[in-house]
Amino acid sequence: MQLIKLLLLPIIVFISSPSIAKNQSVYFEPKVVELEGAIRTLKFPGSPNYESIKNGDADETGPYLILNNPIDIKLVPKMQIGNDEPEKNVKIIQLVVRHDNDWKNVKEGNYVHITGTLFHALTGHHHARVLLWINKIKVFSTQKNINKKLNITKEDKQFLDHEYLQN
Repeated sequence: MQLIKLLLLPIIVFISSPSIAKNQSVYFEPKVVELEGAIRTLKFPGSPNYESIKNGDADETGPYLILNNPIDIKLVPKMQIGNDEPEKNVKIIQLVVRHDNDWKNVKEGNYVHITGTLFHALTGHHHARVLLWINKIKVFSTQKNINKKLNITKEDKQFLDHEYLQN
């Protein structure tokens, strides 16, 4: 009996270890991705100093997709666009709405399925590591009660700490 316990212990530890969970891998533009998550509206300071809305910086409020599970984003093989570099453990993505008609679906609390292309943050107006150009958005459900605590990865939190999230 003792021998069985000793043999089973490493297996149980291995199975219950979060390190074996593998993130979904997707690619930066021009590859098209499909992602699901909840829409959150977040507020960041903009120009001129990108530090504090209270101290006179512009209010840059925009939509973000909070994924249920983190993703890893890879470069398309043999292709480099802009400053794209691989990103790991991404749960928050800034949304870029191309079509005015899509704004009706980009509402706080909506759970959505989005098709589009990913690109890397490039300017001071980009407040997440990765952004998504929306090609198509479908609302699965709407939710009135929003959990104000962002459930994001430590990598996303590190980036947001430098962005001075104002929510």
